[in-house]
Amino acid sequence: MQVALVGLGVMGKNLALNLIEKGLTLVAYDKNPDAGAELLSCAKALGLADRLHIVSDLNDMVRRLEPPRSILLLVPAGELVDKVCTELAEAGVDCDDIIVDCGNSNYKDGISRKLKYQNKFEFATMGISGGAEGARHGPAMMASGSEGGWERVEPWFEKVAASYKGESCFARVGQSASGHFVKMVHNGIEYALMQLIAEMYQLLRLGTNRSPKEVADIFNEWSEGTLNSYLLSISSHILSLETTEGEPLVDLIDNKVGAKGTGLWTAQNALELGIAVPSLVAAVQARHLTNTCDTHAAKEMTYAAKATDTVDLDLAELKDAFTLASLLAYRQGLALIKGASRAHQWKVDLSKTLQTWRAGCIIRADYLDNVAEGVEFIDSMQRESAALRKVTGAAVASGLAFPVLTATQTYIATLTTPSNGHLVQAQRDYFGEHGIKTHSGEICHLTDLVEIDEKVR
Repeated sequence: MQVALVGLGVMGKNLALNLIEKGLTLVAYDKNPDAGAELLSCAKALGLADRLHIVSDLNDMVRRLEPPRSILLLVPAGELVDKVCTELAEAGVDCDDIIVDCGNSNYKDGISRKLKYQNKFEFATMGISGGAEGARHGPAMMASGSEGGWERVEPWFEKVAASYKGESCFARVGQSASGHFVKMVHNGIEYALMQLIAEMYQLLRLGTNRSPKEVADIFNEWSEGTLNSYLLSISSHILSLETTEGEPLVDLIDNKVGAKGTGLWTAQNALELGIAVPSLVAAVQARHLTNTCDTHAAKEMTYAAKATDTVDLDLAELKDAFTLASLLAYRQGLALIKGASRAHQWKVDLSKTLQTWRAGCIIRADYLDNVAEGVEFIDSMQRESAALRKVTGAAVASGLAFPVLTATQTYIATLTTPSNGHLVQAQRDYFGEHGIKTHSGEICHLTDLVEIDEKVR
């Protein structure tokens, strides 16, 4: 079978090698001829050059493919996707051809493009996670849509994707552009988990005066049990690295965190849909705070340095707190996917979604079975819940910053203890007459219940 791939950057090149290694014949193009030459060199080194055809333009690509055509796009999100789609339409693709956007595009753009190109070709979306290593040896692939063209490529993607206990980590998770939404939320969870691990490190390093190597040993011990995950594993490795002079590698790195937008999109969409994902939002804001000195408001956001205190931590309680906080990051993400699926009528299958995350992707973890068990399992974690409260309190008392840890404790506390929302709603009605709802279900105003002095108002 022939498949075409446009975009031979890091992800594109590695996915191309994965595709031809699995037996596909690939027609590949990149506007940078050096990228094509590099891919061909890699294919020759593997003895697979006969399965690869590098073309000089999109017209040549379309001519080489036998219809119905299957074309994958791995180009930067935004205007370039539309530019390539337009050029492919002009080059002669037709209604039976499928073009799959495999980049980190905004799902809203995917919805628009499906309508825009519906009379020209089948436009589909698929989120891919796993970085260069995953793309090369087996990524997580979150596809969406019911286009007939999927039937041609789906069996191959099941082979190309990572596998977990014999099951492929490729799935069509839902309708429309839900694949890109699921990938976006995957990245939002990724932000939260990365920040949470960094906060555990901060608490152990500065709160208990442990060295990076000592923290690495703790993380490594956690990874050998039920908490085994890709992110915890690489964090342990990073913290164990030292220069030839014995200086911890982590101490040489500037304290500014970059971002490519998917975490921000997760926060924005959660706010638009009215679904609370405070751990994910806090992780986005934590990255922003590391870059405040580069903003226009830098002077207004620069304060004098403050001393911090050491804390006495029970490592077993810290592990329990981290366990629950990690599970809650996933649960918030799944709640957002479920809410979006309901709002957009995508019919997203959460079990298929979790299956794509079990191997190959950045947020893969052995405890995803616990995530799948849902709220009932979270409710059974009494020891971990007590540990999260205790550890969060000690962390805050140190004077250090723990945005995701504290947001997660606030999240679970808000959902499991009496709320203060009745006073806030009363305030809204007091100054804006927005109305209140009593316990009996009656909709009214404060003035219907009590007499309020107009002088105070």
